Amino acid sequence: MRRAEGRSHGQGKGSDEVCGAGIISLLADQGVSRWLDGAEWQEPNPRRLARLVDDGLISGLALGPEPLTRSLLRRGRPVRGTGGPVTAGALRAAEGLLAAEGRRACDVLLPVHERTGGRDGHVALEAGPVADTATARRLARAVDRPNVLVALPAGPDGLAAAADCLAEGIGVDLGPVLSPAHYGKAAAAWLDGLRRAHRAGRDLSAIRAVVSVPLAPVDAAFDERLRSSSSEAARMMRGEAALASARLVFHSHERLLAGPDWRELAALGARPHRVRWTDTAVRAPGGPGTRYVDELVVRGAITTLGPATLEAVAERGNPRGDAVTGRGRAAARVLDSLEILGAPYAPTVRALASRAAALRSARWNALLAAVSGVLGAAGAAGGRIG
Repeated sequence: MRRAEGRSHGQGKGSDEVCGAGIISLLADQGVSRWLDGAEWQEPNPRRLARLVDDGLISGLALGPEPLTRSLLRRGRPVRGTGGPVTAGALRAAEGLLAAEGRRACDVLLPVHERTGGRDGHVALEAGPVADTATARRLARAVDRPNVLVALPAGPDGLAAAADCLAEGIGVDLGPVLSPAHYGKAAAAWLDGLRRAHRAGRDLSAIRAVVSVPLAPVDAAFDERLRSSSSEAARMMRGEAALASARLVFHSHERLLAGPDWRELAALGARPHRVRWTDTAVRAPGGPGTRYVDELVVRGAITTLGPATLEAVAERGNPRGDAVTGRGRAAARVLDSLEILGAPYAPTVRALASRAAALRSARWNALLAAVSGVLGAAGAAGGRIG
């Protein structure tokens, strides 16, 4: 792996060029894939992605509507119709923009995908705003690359769409998955989709899936409840929920892969889905912290890094080996303590799921409004979007 060069510590955060790539290589050596969180990009740029991939820093990408929205707004074009209905033309144009960026990113990451036998090198594209089977199928066909994953919400409709996609041989990224029980539902959809794919005669080894588990929003939600208590015990428990919850989800993942349902599919050639940590930025006085990345090292997992967090990990990360396997009981005790202190697990993650769905809708509404504005301006000028 080549060390990234050209950045001095005096440059601003979020630089595309990262020093200290040796620390990133430690994650790779410990079996952790590093995906770039495209949500923090000002606009998509395959050249930046290619540099990160060539330097061995990044092996995948998660991309949603946010950088596309910023890119359209940065062009100075008017945004119209934000209060009215979105036309079918705006929806198709937005999907076309996402598919085009996804296709370019897939091409950049295809060598990683081929080198790892399809295990890594994926681009997870957020389907929407209505994440049903037809939308997911349309996006996958528009991108038409072997390393694309369609990112679907892990609610009932998204789980059903994920099972349908897998049955058709379309890879998926399900999330956010917020608890072991939630993981169980995502895993059930995955198993169902693979079984249906097998009955249809598909090659199970070519069907890949990821389950995405957020971190920072989990701590934020639990810490908000803990702040209602003035006790020292409550103060000491702040910032502990996300790691505990993530470790329990991974424990459920390990149990699934040790069970008969998975062994049956593995014998037919299926490959295990992977757990992807998301929202890994830790707010710290000196810049983004690295605790989530450092403390969730486990072979086979994916850690998702925004540009600033990638830089922070490369400069001061401290991955110290597997900090997940065998931690299930300790994690459960943390959640029990949170319950006693007034931050019950189940109601908090239910509220988080509702908030995540609302944020997803807001992301897509913003992109559709920006696209509608561009279409309106292009129509008035006799031009077109793009």
